[in-house]
Amino acid sequence: MAAEMNAAVVQSTYVAYPSYNFESSSIELARSQWPNYDDQYYLRGCKWSPDGTCLLTVVRGAGMHVMELPTDLYSGDTLLTSRPIQPLVPAVSVPESGLIYDYCWYPGMNSGNPATCCWLSSGHEGPIHLWDAFSGELRCSYRGFNNVDQLEAAISVTFSADGQNIFCGYKKNVKIFSTARPGRDYVEYSTNHPASCIIVSQAQPGVVAIGTWKNTIELVSQSDGTFRHLCKLSGHKGGITTLAFSMDGTRLYSGARKDKEVICWDLRVPGRPLFCLSRESNTNQKITIDVSQCGNWLVSGGTDGKVQVWNVQESTSPTTHIQLPLHNDCCNGVSLHPYRPILATSSGQHHAQDPLHHTRTAQNYENALCMWWVGKQQEDPDLITAIIKAATNS
Repeated sequence: MAAEMNAAVVQSTYVAYPSYNFESSSIELARSQWPNYDDQYYLRGCKWSPDGTCLLTVVRGAGMHVMELPTDLYSGDTLLTSRPIQPLVPAVSVPESGLIYDYCWYPGMNSGNPATCCWLSSGHEGPIHLWDAFSGELRCSYRGFNNVDQLEAAISVTFSADGQNIFCGYKKNVKIFSTARPGRDYVEYSTNHPASCIIVSQAQPGVVAIGTWKNTIELVSQSDGTFRHLCKLSGHKGGITTLAFSMDGTRLYSGARKDKEVICWDLRVPGRPLFCLSRESNTNQKITIDVSQCGNWLVSGGTDGKVQVWNVQESTSPTTHIQLPLHNDCCNGVSLHPYRPILATSSGQHHAQDPLHHTRTAQNYENALCMWWVGKQQEDPDLITAIIKAATNS
């Protein structure tokens, strides 16, 4: 990641909230593509950094990659429809060969302060790693052990809202590490089922949601480095794979594997779902959701390659605002830029192989990381003039 990218300078040119324009067709800004080899290098989600300067993605079998936001997208309220698609080249790559279960940015990440530029990852049969976002080097590791003192891989990871602690989901508990103390010192909070995903409320930093493979969500309160049970939410048909808090912390959105419903929970009255939204999710693959900074828009990928967009503030039972057919393969990851009207998506999935002909059954493969403009658009006047002149001369 380029050292000259100072997030403080970048953010000074941003508006408070991005001005979205989902009614217009989205414009593809940049793309990175991985080949369709037998190894199947499909992507596993994407996440914007908290300062918005770069995008992190994981590719099955090809490690983790950091892509920088193109410099011409740092400012401006309107985009010319004639802008060419820019190829994305990784600024930093970490060639992790094993399966990556989960990853997350440090919440205080600021490109103007290299010490804060890092991310966590957890992988198959390994410890939790903290990676440097400038060099791609390993900073430190956090090791969790089971009841027979064997190293155990974390299924999910996230930072506390202030970044002082790391919450890691395991098969029988959540382990709480101090970020400043790498190693094997941690506090455990027992869970009845494997903790498949964990998120922290930014509006209410003491509230943590723990999703499990047993279709339930547990809300806990964080205090003094420990957890205290608040309530349990049940309603999904499959194991929880994605969670998102609303910006004011009063709502929780959840999605599950092989479950077409995205459920909204009103945490002020958590007994039953507030409303349910529909998307395509017919595999065990994690299909992520995201909420805009203004709190109005919820987006979700789908196994049909479409991105669903809802205005979740328009009513108590919102309908799909628009469907964006952005990919030919499964759209497994969506991430809204924190300061610009830019949507990042990732695509790809495992395609079964025909055992007789040794070929893949699917016809469409698209293992891509893309950036899309979902703000105001403007026709290029020079291009219109050129088209009129060409038509006149003909």
